[in-house]
Amino acid sequence: MTKVKFKLESAGYCEAKQSHVLRGTSSKTIKFYATYGHIEHPIYGHILFDSGYTKRFYEVTKKLPFKLYAKLTKVFVTEKEEAINKLKKKGVDSSDIKYIIVSHFHADHIGGLKDFPKAKFICSEDAYNDIRNKKGVLALKKGFIPALMPEDFLARTQLISFKNKTKKIEGLGNVIDLFDDESILICQLDGHAKGQIGAIINAEKKTFLISDAAWLIENYTNLHLPSHSVRLFFNSWRDFKDSLQRVHLYSKAYPETIIIPCHCEKTYRKLTNLEWKYLKHLY
Repeated sequence: MTKVKFKLESAGYCEAKQSHVLRGTSSKTIKFYATYGHIEHPIYGHILFDSGYTKRFYEVTKKLPFKLYAKLTKVFVTEKEEAINKLKKKGVDSSDIKYIIVSHFHADHIGGLKDFPKAKFICSEDAYNDIRNKKGVLALKKGFIPALMPEDFLARTQLISFKNKTKKIEGLGNVIDLFDDESILICQLDGHAKGQIGAIINAEKKTFLISDAAWLIENYTNLHLPSHSVRLFFNSWRDFKDSLQRVHLYSKAYPETIIIPCHCEKTYRKLTNLEWKYLKHLY
Protein backbone atom coordinates (compact mmCIF):
# COMPACT_ATOMS: atom_id res chain seq x y z
CA MET A 1 0.00 0.00 0.00
CA THR A 2 1.67 3.20 -1.22
CA LYS A 3 1.33 6.43 0.73
CA VAL A 4 1.26 9.81 -1.00
CA LYS A 5 1.48 13.43 0.07
CA PHE A 6 -1.71 15.48 -0.25
CA LYS A 7 -2.50 19.17 -0.08
CA LEU A 8 -5.88 20.85 -0.60
CA GLU A 9 -5.76 24.10 -2.56
CA SER A 10 -8.24 26.44 -4.21
CA ALA A 11 -8.23 28.46 -7.40
CA GLY A 12 -10.86 31.15 -7.01
CA TYR A 13 -14.45 30.83 -5.90
CA CYS A 14 -18.01 31.60 -6.94
CA GLU A 15 -20.97 32.71 -4.88
CA ALA A 16 -24.12 30.80 -3.97
CA LYS A 17 -27.18 31.23 -1.78
CA GLN A 18 -27.04 29.09 1.34
CA SER A 19 -30.74 28.27 0.94
CA HIS A 20 -29.98 26.70 -2.46
CA VAL A 21 -27.28 24.51 -0.93
CA LEU A 22 -29.08 23.62 2.31
CA ARG A 23 -32.84 23.44 1.92
CA GLY A 24 -34.78 25.61 4.36
CA THR A 25 -31.86 27.76 5.59
CA SER A 26 -31.22 31.49 5.17
CA SER A 27 -30.65 33.08 1.78
CA LYS A 28 -27.31 34.63 2.75
CA THR A 29 -24.53 34.54 0.18
CA ILE A 30 -21.76 32.00 0.76
CA LYS A 31 -18.46 31.29 -0.99
CA PHE A 32 -18.05 28.16 -3.09
CA TYR A 33 -14.29 27.62 -3.20
CA ALA A 34 -13.05 25.96 -6.41
CA THR A 35 -10.82 23.47 -4.65
CA TYR A 36 -8.37 21.06 -6.20
CA GLY A 37 -6.06 18.43 -4.74
CA HIS A 38 -2.29 18.33 -5.18
CA ILE A 39 -0.96 14.80 -4.77
CA GLU A 40 2.71 13.79 -4.72
CA HIS A 41 3.18 10.13 -5.56
CA PRO A 42 6.62 8.56 -4.88
CA ILE A 43 6.65 6.91 -8.33
CA TYR A 44 4.18 8.83 -10.52
CA GLY A 45 5.11 12.29 -9.35
CA HIS A 46 2.81 15.31 -9.15
CA ILE A 47 -0.89 14.68 -9.73
CA LEU A 48 -3.86 17.05 -9.58
CA PHE A 49 -7.45 16.22 -8.77
CA ASP A 50 -9.29 18.90 -10.80
CA SER A 51 -7.78 22.30 -11.53
CA GLY A 52 -10.09 25.07 -10.31
CA TYR A 53 -10.86 28.33 -12.09
CA THR A 54 -8.51 30.56 -14.09
CA LYS A 55 -8.98 34.07 -15.48
CA ARG A 56 -9.56 32.28 -18.79
CA PHE A 57 -13.16 31.85 -17.56
CA TYR A 58 -13.80 35.57 -18.10
CA GLU A 59 -12.64 35.38 -21.72
CA VAL A 60 -14.64 32.32 -22.71
CA THR A 61 -17.89 33.68 -21.23
CA LYS A 62 -17.90 37.05 -22.97
CA LYS A 63 -20.29 35.92 -25.70
CA LEU A 64 -23.58 34.07 -25.78
CA PRO A 65 -24.56 31.44 -24.91
CA PHE A 66 -21.78 31.10 -22.33
CA LYS A 67 -22.32 34.67 -21.16
CA LEU A 68 -25.35 33.19 -19.39
CA TYR A 69 -23.03 30.86 -17.46
CA ALA A 70 -21.13 33.88 -16.12
CA LYS A 71 -24.36 35.62 -15.17
CA LEU A 72 -25.66 32.59 -13.29
CA THR A 73 -22.28 31.86 -11.68
CA LYS A 74 -20.45 34.90 -10.35
CA VAL A 75 -16.79 33.90 -10.42
CA PHE A 76 -13.88 35.52 -8.58
CA VAL A 77 -10.31 34.50 -9.40
CA THR A 78 -7.01 36.33 -9.70
CA GLU A 79 -3.91 35.30 -11.62
CA LYS A 80 -1.98 34.49 -8.45
CA GLU A 81 -4.81 32.18 -7.31
CA GLU A 82 -4.61 30.01 -10.43
CA ALA A 83 -3.31 26.49 -9.87
CA ILE A 84 -0.36 26.93 -12.22
CA ASN A 85 0.89 29.95 -10.26
CA LYS A 86 0.29 28.44 -6.82
CA LEU A 87 2.27 25.41 -7.90
CA LYS A 88 5.10 27.59 -9.26
CA LYS A 89 5.30 29.29 -5.88
CA LYS A 90 5.95 25.83 -4.38
CA GLY A 91 8.63 25.08 -6.97
CA VAL A 92 6.42 22.85 -9.12
CA ASP A 93 6.51 23.68 -12.84
CA SER A 94 3.49 23.07 -15.06
CA SER A 95 5.47 20.37 -16.89
CA ASP A 96 5.97 18.54 -13.58
CA ILE A 97 2.27 17.66 -13.43
CA LYS A 98 2.09 14.10 -14.75
CA TYR A 99 -1.63 13.40 -14.33
CA ILE A 100 -4.83 15.37 -13.78
CA ILE A 101 -7.85 13.45 -12.52
CA VAL A 102 -10.95 15.23 -13.85
CA SER A 103 -13.94 14.64 -11.59
CA HIS A 104 -16.37 16.07 -14.17
CA PHE A 105 -16.45 18.77 -16.82
CA HIS A 106 -17.90 21.87 -15.17
CA ALA A 107 -15.83 25.06 -15.49
CA ASP A 108 -14.65 25.16 -11.87
CA HIS A 109 -13.07 21.73 -12.33
CA ILE A 110 -11.51 22.04 -15.80
CA GLY A 111 -10.65 25.76 -15.82
CA GLY A 112 -6.90 25.16 -15.58
CA LEU A 113 -6.45 22.12 -17.84
CA LYS A 114 -4.85 24.12 -20.65
CA ASP A 115 -2.06 25.22 -18.30
CA PHE A 116 -0.58 21.71 -18.07
CA PRO A 117 0.49 20.64 -21.59
CA LYS A 118 2.45 17.56 -20.46
CA ALA A 119 -0.19 16.09 -18.17
CA LYS A 120 -2.18 12.98 -18.92
CA PHE A 121 -5.87 13.23 -18.06
CA ILE A 122 -7.93 10.63 -16.24
CA CYS A 123 -11.72 10.78 -16.28
CA SER A 124 -14.69 8.48 -16.51
CA GLU A 125 -15.78 7.33 -19.94
CA ASP A 126 -19.38 8.20 -19.06
CA ALA A 127 -18.45 11.76 -18.10
CA TYR A 128 -16.49 12.37 -21.28
CA ASN A 129 -19.11 10.84 -23.56
CA ASP A 130 -21.76 13.04 -21.95
CA ILE A 131 -20.02 16.24 -23.09
CA ARG A 132 -18.19 14.95 -26.15
CA ASN A 133 -18.85 17.11 -29.23
CA LYS A 134 -21.30 19.28 -27.29
CA LYS A 135 -21.29 22.91 -28.40
CA GLY A 136 -23.32 26.06 -27.85
CA VAL A 137 -26.57 25.67 -25.94
CA LEU A 138 -26.20 21.87 -25.72
CA ALA A 139 -22.86 22.34 -23.96
CA LEU A 140 -24.26 25.08 -21.72
CA LYS A 141 -27.04 22.75 -20.57
CA LYS A 142 -24.31 20.40 -19.35
CA GLY A 143 -22.46 23.20 -17.53
CA PHE A 144 -19.64 22.63 -20.01
CA ILE A 145 -17.55 25.29 -21.78
CA PRO A 146 -15.71 23.64 -24.71
CA ALA A 147 -13.14 26.47 -24.98
CA LEU A 148 -11.65 25.39 -21.64
CA MET A 149 -10.61 22.01 -23.05
CA PRO A 150 -7.11 21.39 -24.49
CA GLU A 151 -7.35 20.62 -28.19
CA ASP A 152 -5.49 17.33 -27.67
CA PHE A 153 -7.52 16.30 -24.63
CA LEU A 154 -8.63 12.91 -25.92
CA ALA A 155 -5.14 12.01 -27.17
CA ARG A 156 -3.80 12.55 -23.64
CA THR A 157 -6.68 10.92 -21.78
CA GLN A 158 -7.18 7.61 -20.01
CA LEU A 159 -10.91 6.90 -19.95
CA ILE A 160 -11.93 4.66 -17.06
CA SER A 161 -14.99 2.45 -16.82
CA PHE A 162 -16.42 0.78 -13.76
CA LYS A 163 -17.46 -2.12 -15.96
CA ASN A 164 -13.81 -3.14 -16.00
CA LYS A 165 -11.37 -4.13 -13.24
CA THR A 166 -12.80 -2.93 -9.92
CA LYS A 167 -12.86 -3.78 -6.24
CA LYS A 168 -15.66 -3.11 -3.80
CA ILE A 169 -15.82 -0.98 -0.66
CA GLU A 170 -18.80 -1.81 1.51
CA GLY A 171 -21.38 0.96 1.45
CA LEU A 172 -19.57 2.95 -1.24
CA GLY A 173 -19.57 0.41 -4.07
CA ASN A 174 -17.08 -0.30 -6.84
CA VAL A 175 -13.72 1.48 -6.94
CA ILE A 176 -10.79 1.42 -9.35
CA ASP A 177 -7.27 1.17 -7.94
CA LEU A 178 -5.70 3.71 -10.28
CA PHE A 179 -2.05 2.66 -10.00
CA ASP A 180 -2.62 -0.84 -8.52
CA ASP A 181 -0.94 0.25 -5.29
CA GLU A 182 -3.95 1.50 -3.26
CA SER A 183 -2.60 5.05 -3.33
CA ILE A 184 -5.61 6.44 -5.22
CA LEU A 185 -8.98 4.70 -5.44
CA ILE A 186 -11.48 6.14 -7.93
CA CYS A 187 -15.22 5.78 -7.24
CA GLN A 188 -18.47 6.62 -9.00
CA LEU A 189 -20.42 9.60 -7.67
CA ASP A 190 -23.06 10.15 -10.35
CA GLY A 191 -25.88 12.64 -10.11
CA HIS A 192 -24.59 16.19 -10.02
CA ALA A 193 -22.95 15.44 -13.38
CA LYS A 194 -23.02 12.34 -15.53
CA GLY A 195 -20.08 10.07 -14.72
CA GLN A 196 -18.74 12.23 -11.90
CA ILE A 197 -15.94 10.53 -9.95
CA GLY A 198 -14.34 10.94 -6.56
CA ALA A 199 -11.02 9.74 -5.18
CA ILE A 200 -9.88 8.16 -1.91
CA ILE A 201 -6.29 9.25 -1.29
CA ASN A 202 -3.95 7.18 0.89
CA ALA A 203 -2.16 10.15 2.43
CA GLU A 204 -0.93 10.61 6.03
CA LYS A 205 -4.62 10.84 6.87
CA LYS A 206 -6.87 8.96 4.46
CA THR A 207 -8.77 11.56 2.43
CA PHE A 208 -11.90 11.23 0.30
CA LEU A 209 -12.38 13.87 -2.38
CA ILE A 210 -16.10 13.70 -3.20
CA SER A 211 -16.28 16.53 -5.75
CA ASP A 212 -19.91 17.78 -6.00
CA ALA A 213 -21.47 14.67 -4.48
CA ALA A 214 -22.05 17.08 -1.58
CA TRP A 215 -21.44 20.80 -1.50
CA LEU A 216 -21.10 21.30 2.24
CA ILE A 217 -20.27 19.09 5.21
CA GLU A 218 -23.91 19.28 6.36
CA ASN A 219 -25.09 17.66 3.12
CA TYR A 220 -23.38 14.33 3.77
CA THR A 221 -23.23 14.27 7.59
CA ASN A 222 -26.90 15.10 8.12
CA LEU A 223 -28.21 14.15 4.67
CA HIS A 224 -29.41 17.74 4.44
CA LEU A 225 -30.50 18.09 0.82
CA PRO A 226 -30.13 21.17 -1.39
CA SER A 227 -33.15 23.17 -2.49
CA HIS A 228 -35.50 21.63 -5.06
CA SER A 229 -34.60 24.51 -7.39
CA VAL A 230 -31.09 23.16 -8.04
CA ARG A 231 -32.49 19.94 -9.48
CA LEU A 232 -32.71 21.75 -12.82
CA PHE A 233 -28.90 21.84 -12.95
CA PHE A 234 -28.30 18.20 -12.00
CA ASN A 235 -27.90 15.34 -14.42
CA SER A 236 -29.96 13.02 -12.17
CA TRP A 237 -31.52 13.92 -8.84
CA ARG A 238 -32.06 10.25 -8.03
CA ASP A 239 -28.41 9.43 -8.68
CA PHE A 240 -27.32 12.48 -6.67
CA LYS A 241 -29.28 11.26 -3.64
CA ASP A 242 -27.87 7.77 -4.07
CA SER A 243 -24.28 9.09 -4.19
CA LEU A 244 -24.91 11.32 -1.18
CA GLN A 245 -26.27 8.35 0.77
CA ARG A 246 -23.18 6.27 -0.12
CA VAL A 247 -20.84 9.06 1.03
CA HIS A 248 -22.87 9.30 4.25
CA LEU A 249 -22.54 5.54 4.85
CA TYR A 250 -18.83 5.67 4.10
CA SER A 251 -18.36 8.52 6.60
CA LYS A 252 -20.04 6.40 9.27
CA ALA A 253 -18.02 3.30 8.45
CA TYR A 254 -14.69 5.15 8.24
CA PRO A 255 -14.97 8.08 10.66
CA GLU A 256 -11.24 8.82 10.61
CA THR A 257 -11.27 9.55 6.85
CA ILE A 258 -11.18 13.23 5.94
CA ILE A 259 -14.09 13.83 3.56
CA ILE A 260 -13.83 16.89 1.33
CA PRO A 261 -16.87 18.32 -0.46
CA CYS A 262 -15.20 20.43 -3.12
CA HIS A 263 -16.95 23.72 -2.30
CA CYS A 264 -17.25 23.58 1.50
CA GLU A 265 -15.71 26.72 3.01
CA LYS A 266 -15.60 25.25 6.52
CA THR A 267 -13.74 22.18 5.32
CA TYR A 268 -11.37 24.19 3.15
CA ARG A 269 -10.50 26.69 5.87
CA LYS A 270 -10.04 24.04 8.54
CA LEU A 271 -7.83 21.85 6.38
CA THR A 272 -5.68 24.64 5.05
CA ASN A 273 -5.22 25.83 8.64
CA LEU A 274 -4.41 22.26 9.76
CA GLU A 275 -7.37 22.22 12.13
CA TRP A 276 -9.04 19.00 11.02
CA LYS A 277 -9.23 17.65 14.57
CA TYR A 278 -11.66 20.48 15.39
CA LEU A 279 -13.67 20.05 12.19
CA LYS A 280 -14.43 16.42 13.02
CA HIS A 281 -16.38 17.53 16.09
CA LEU A 282 -18.47 20.30 14.54
CA TYR A 283 -21.48 18.09 13.77
